[in-house]
Amino acid sequence: MLRPRLIPILIWITVVAIAMPLISCENSDKQAALNDAIKMITDASQQKDFSRMQVLADSLGKEKVLSEAESYFWQGFAYYRMLQVHTAEFYWKEAMTAIESSDDPADLDTYARSASYLAGLHIRYYNFQSASQVVRNALEHLNYHHYTATSDYTNLLIFAGCCRRHFNIEDEEVPQLFEQAFQRHLEHIAKEQNRETYHDAAVGVINITYGWLSEKKYEKGLFWNQRFSKLISEYKQLFPDDSTYIDKQQARCYIFEAIGLEGIGKIHEAENAFSAFQQSNFANTDEGQLDASDYLAMSGKWHAAARILRNLDNIFIHAQSGYSLDDIQKYLLKKYRVNLMTGQLDSASVVANQICQRLDSAIIKSQWIDSDEQETIRQKEEQILQQQEHLSKARIMSLIAAIIVITVFFSVYTYFRHRAERRLAAANAQLEQKNEQLAIANAHAEESARMKTCFIQQMSHEIRTPLNILSGFTQVITTPGMELDDATRLDINSKITENTDRITSLVNKMLELSEVSSKSIIDRTDNVPIVQIATQAIDESGICNAEHLTFDLQLSPETENMYLQTNLRAATRALTLLLDNAKKFTHDAEARLQHNTNGNLGEKKKVVMKVTSDHDKTVFTIEDTGIGVPPEAAERIFEEFIQLDEYYDGTGIGLTIARSLARRLGGDIHLDTSYTNGARFVMEI
Repeated sequence: MLRPRLIPILIWITVVAIAMPLISCENSDKQAALNDAIKMITDASQQKDFSRMQVLADSLGKEKVLSEAESYFWQGFAYYRMLQVHTAEFYWKEAMTAIESSDDPADLDTYARSASYLAGLHIRYYNFQSASQVVRNALEHLNYHHYTATSDYTNLLIFAGCCRRHFNIEDEEVPQLFEQAFQRHLEHIAKEQNRETYHDAAVGVINITYGWLSEKKYEKGLFWNQRFSKLISEYKQLFPDDSTYIDKQQARCYIFEAIGLEGIGKIHEAENAFSAFQQSNFANTDEGQLDASDYLAMSGKWHAAARILRNLDNIFIHAQSGYSLDDIQKYLLKKYRVNLMTGQLDSASVVANQICQRLDSAIIKSQWIDSDEQETIRQKEEQILQQQEHLSKARIMSLIAAIIVITVFFSVYTYFRHRAERRLAAANAQLEQKNEQLAIANAHAEESARMKTCFIQQMSHEIRTPLNILSGFTQVITTPGMELDDATRLDINSKITENTDRITSLVNKMLELSEVSSKSIIDRTDNVPIVQIATQAIDESGICNAEHLTFDLQLSPETENMYLQTNLRAATRALTLLLDNAKKFTHDAEARLQHNTNGNLGEKKKVVMKVTSDHDKTVFTIEDTGIGVPPEAAERIFEEFIQLDEYYDGTGIGLTIARSLARRLGGDIHLDTSYTNGARFVMEI
């Protein structure tokens, strides 16, 4: 018979087993419907049927095939292509608002796209203040959610640089933003070498290049144009069949190069670049002719520019434009200026009349468009208010449902609470065990405090002894009438130097102790012979001069001429501390000698330092025949202030400092517990 507590678990497992396939099928159907919806919208866009595109996006959003934000984005895109910029701005803002609190990747992707298009719209119409605000908020939002790997995020970086350049062309962060964006484009290309990633990178570099040339920063423009040219060359190698795109972008490289070279006074090179531009198929298009007129006007070739702009009306007809304020500024004013500079006053007068006539038409058309856009925005705002009202009702129903769920929850909670009380007793037992562990930890803490106190007392003794010696010699030297022979004076000077060095050494150890807990890596910029590290440590430790031991240095053949990339000072210091430790504990302690005068003082101890190479590590092994270290204390001796034998003088920090230095050099120090004739320390760096 099943236990009662197992019945709810079995029911839950059964429900999950039934629901999972249903949920999987539902998600698959939703994804297929979404893909079909996006295809219908993009097909309408490619056919330039933007009215149908807007209707599709709206209806698919209402049917929940598209998310609310996705529907708003595509409607904004459709209105933008229909030149209803205010409505496009409204929808893109609504798209961002609808998902500003979501962290779903799909929503973040829509948010980034909407922000990118909205910022680009503001910049196109020179509304840099609004563009700057959109870019700043969008980058903060995307950085917060760590969603920074898309091309839209990269475009926002470029727009941020454009805004900062507009407000202050000398802003030092502008080149950094552009460089960061370019490197991201290269990362996208490295991850996925397809047409889309190259097109995105090309558009970004074109915007940067054209911006610098427009601001008459020709050298920066030429620098970015070189990067643009390299991108197109790589694209040509990968996709040689896309000849139309390659021809157009290479032509742009040539015209940008011509404008930049003309700007810095390299006239002949500029003319060569323009000649290369004219050889392209793009140069014969309406757009290419307009680009050519920019260069010709800049280089003072007004007559040639005038010849190109004579077909301006044909360009308007092909582009179905010419009656907007943007087109009047972009095309007609350019034609008027060229005719004026060539002395064709009659033609300039005709163009001026066209400007006046079309300006009236453009203003009226702009007013109509603004009126239509305001009505569209008003209707959409009413629709959003109705949706919010329905949402409020849904929230009320959800609240009622939540109250019911909470009531059921508290009923179940009361039942399970009694069960929890029984478990509380077991938890109390565990708590008592934890308290015992805490008491042990407190004991360790008290022991640590005691060791620190002993350390302070030891340091006081270590410093006071040389100070007393220095004080005594100072009194002798400064005593009036005291005459000293040369030998005595030399001995006093030697003692003063020795004890001064002793105090300095103690202070240095204290300073080194302050860096023991540091995890920072020590710079390893010294390329030195391994032998130099060993011999320098031997000299600094003075172990060869110790009368109570014999010292031997053993170098393996491969290390005699080997060099090590390390920090000479730190490596030498760590090795010196190990040698000091060996020298100290191969000598009988002074305190023990005072109690035991029968020891064999004539027998000398041995210290051996072996230097070997183990793959990419250099190993310094120091063996001694001293008092040794118990295996259970192999790690404890590296803790601060630890002294296993109280009869020996010292501070208990030498091994701590040595291990810290070795680890910060990328190595380590450990005690080899297999060695029983004394102590064997192994340092690897």
